[in-house]
Amino acid sequence: MFKSLKLTFFVFIGVSLFFYSCTTSTKQEENTESTEQKYEWTDCQNCGMPTNDFPNWQVMLKANSENLAFCAPRCMMIHLADSSNNVANAIEKMEVTDYYTTQKIDGTSAFYVTGSDKTSPMGKDFVPFSKKEDAESFMQEHKGKKIYSFEEINKDVVVSELK
Repeated sequence: MFKSLKLTFFVFIGVSLFFYSCTTSTKQEENTESTEQKYEWTDCQNCGMPTNDFPNWQVMLKANSENLAFCAPRCMMIHLADSSNNVANAIEKMEVTDYYTTQKIDGTSAFYVTGSDKTSPMGKDFVPFSKKEDAESFMQEHKGKKIYSFEEINKDVVVSELK
């Protein structure tokens, strides 16, 4: 009886390990797949930092049929202010991350708060919001200086707000 119980125990352990190893390798393969997709744009076009390290700040920009990733709106604004790269006039799509909802929103219709006590990984930044009311609320709560629409942000604004 003891031998059959022992045999049953070892068979159970063996079968359990077999199924565990099969599901573990599948999960690892799935994780590898999703990681490769997640890290498609790993480095910030402006500063070189990995954009996926800062999902609540990251920006995705498509210009000249090229996808550009940025770790924060600040880096994107600096890149756009550099007229030598011709990106500002060729924007096809821009997604920034709304500070309150952490959802990706259209960056060209967003409202950006500057001068607040909240900083991005790069320091002073343009904090994006989909709704002007949210930007106003954030500005009061976090001592913001000014709210800009995307159209109002130019090289002079970038230089003055980020110094």
